[in-house]
Amino acid sequence: METKPSEVVGLVYPCSFPVKVFVRPEDGVEERLQTLVRSHLQPEAGLEVERRSSANGKYQCLTLIFVAEDEAHLTRITKAISADPAVVLSL
Repeated sequence: METKPSEVVGLVYPCSFPVKVFVRPEDGVEERLQTLVRSHLQPEAGLEVERRSSANGKYQCLTLIFVAEDEAHLTRITKAISADPAVVLSL
């Protein structure tokens, strides 16, 4: 089946990708996650971080934005993030 130019299917790599992570606000968790993500990126690659606290301060939401080289690269990073004990949920 041929894909028409107007029919974009899935992501086109490399692409900028945001991963939203909900964490318990523990000391060093943001730095730990940044280091973790950077370990999967090229040295010159950028990592943008946006942060918000929940209304009652029980959780912190981090949005980690980086360039995913391909699906396997994205999967490695998201699995590594999810394995951190402070991570409650990642999207």
